[in-house]
Order: sequence, then structure tokens, then C-alpha cells
Amino acid sequence: MRSLDLFSGVGGLTKGLEAAGINALAAFESDPSIRKSFRANFPEVEMVSGDVRDVDFSDWRGGVDIIVGGPPCQPFSVAGRQLSSLDPRDCVPEFIRAVAQSEPRAFLMENVSGLAALRHRNYLSAVMESLGSLGYEVRASVLDAADYGVPQFRKRLFIVGAKETSFLFPAATHGENRRIPRATSADALRDTPEDIPNTARITYAKKPILRPQPWDGMLVNGGGRPINPEEPSQTIPASAGGNRTHILDPDGILAKYHTHLMNGGRPREGDVPGVRRLTVRESARLQSFPDGHAFVGPQSSRYRQVGNAVPPLLAEALAKSLMKQLSGEKEMSPDTSAAWQSTLPLSF
Repeated sequence: MRSLDLFSGVGGLTKGLEAAGINALAAFESDPSIRKSFRANFPEVEMVSGDVRDVDFSDWRGGVDIIVGGPPCQPFSVAGRQLSSLDPRDCVPEFIRAVAQSEPRAFLMENVSGLAALRHRNYLSAVMESLGSLGYEVRASVLDAADYGVPQFRKRLFIVGAKETSFLFPAATHGENRRIPRATSADALRDTPEDIPNTARITYAKKPILRPQPWDGMLVNGGGRPINPEEPSQTIPASAGGNRTHILDPDGILAKYHTHLMNGGRPREGDVPGVRRLTVRESARLQSFPDGHAFVGPQSSRYRQVGNAVPPLLAEALAKSLMKQLSGEKEMSPDTSAAWQSTLPLSF
């Protein structure tokens, strides 16, 4: 099967689809530095630059099976103003236009789970109805990447539509009471290739915010958190690179400090000894990228490329399920544990 990858980024979706046997004909990305990374990893794929709003997708009608993409998430992210359709960066309508003009057999769109929040449900309902009016059976679900073998807790919304089948999301494979334990960050980071170190200081917070676990709350300054080696990591953010980068604590310094504070101890000051922040390559490991996947450009851009990507292992699970169902096989064990699922019509 052949795909178009809109808003391709560094190619997390492309990599996952490729592993499932779906080859990208073309990818669309406006950021020049990110295009360099994509080309380094997928030299055989046509790279289309410029504004996706200027592309006539009817040129691919009849030649593409699946359209995939993750439109910019800022209009729906809880970290932003959540302006939805009023945000000029909202490119969800462009994804719908691409589907309408190219008429693929199926599509897969990814975005932050915030798009499924109550404040955006009317917008999401309109999006699903628009896609449904094009002749697709449309379903949406919030999935956690950790449930599909990715060593990272990462909830994202996926909207999938197909003309030939009512798509069922694949059953979660990893986690408690499932056939495979969740992948741990310790296992994922073992023997990671060397990379440029992250030199952002890690200093004790003057007024630490305590939570029951040391991996939550705020023990240090900045947005980065210590990673629990026995579980998947926290979500890798696109804003990593400085003090928002998560922390490796091999000797349990911050875990012991958390116990100290919980027992009524006084906050400490200065640098935290024996800890450091994730490198780009370690962050990529936690996103399930193979070590050979290139990230080109300044270090800040490389962190952003990793944090914005769809984990390839999650993309592969979705793509394999979609491939099977398009070929006539039904998903025998549909997942019912997602944080939020919906089919048309939406009801609130």
C-alpha cells in the first residue's frame, strides 16, 4: 500500500507505516531543518516543501491508499491557549481537504488528547462528520503508547476512517493483566549510543511541590522530572532541550530526597549531585525510534523533532491493524480500555 504523510515531522508515522508494509509516496513538511532529518531517513520519499495549504492533492487521486498525518497540536494543547478553529495554526481542515481531493481508501490522523476534551468536542464532532460525509466510517480513540510497547506514557488522539470497513482499534498488548509487561525506561535506555550531553543544570527547587511519588511533583527547578526506571517514562515533550528535559537518577538521589521531604526534612539548595538530563538519542529511545534514525540540526531542534513525533511502535500497531482490516480480516479483540473512544455520531 502507498501513503501520503502530511505534517510529517521527522517521520515517526512514516517509520511505523513502513514497518507495517505501507510505503510513503510523498511527505509534506514546512520546517527546513526537519525536512533535512526526514530526507536523511527516507531518501526515496518525495519531500514536498512549502505551505500545505497551497498543495492540490487531487494530483494523487487514484494513486494513494492511505493518508496519515498529525496537524499542529498547539490549537488544542493544554499547554497553549486552546483556541481550536480560531487559531491560525489549525490545519485540521487541510487534512480533511487532502482526504477529499485524493480519495484514499483510508486515513489516520493524530493529535493531542486535548482535542477530545469537552471544550473541543463540538469541533471534534464537526471534524468527524466532515470526514464521514466523504464516504468513510470514522472512529476516534485516545490511546496510550505505553499500552503498545513504547517505553513512555503518551496519550494521543487518533481518528481513523475507512471506506471498506468499520475500523476497530487494536487491542492493547502491554500492561497489567495483559500478555506482555510494559516496556521500562531502564530496559529502553540500556547501552544507548553516546550523544551530545545536555548541560542544563539540575538544581533543587526552593519551594518543592510534593506528590506521593518522586517521579511527580516538582523537586527541582524546571519542567523536567526524574524518570522511574521500572516503568515507562513520562511523556517526552517537544519543549525539551533545557530544564524541561527529563532526568536520569541512577543512584536514586532524588528518590531519597523525596523521602527526606515527606518525612518533614527541609528543602535543599544548589545543584543536585549524581543526576543528569536525557540526551536526544535517549529521548528517541523512549519514543521507540531505532538508533539509526537521524535527527539533523541544532540540539534544540533535534529535541523538538523527537518530542513532536508519533512513536513508531504505536504507528506500526495501528498500521498493521488497519492493513489487516482493509484486507478483510476483523480485529478479534478490540480495545475497550482507552481513555476515550467514539464513533459517529458523538454525544456529550
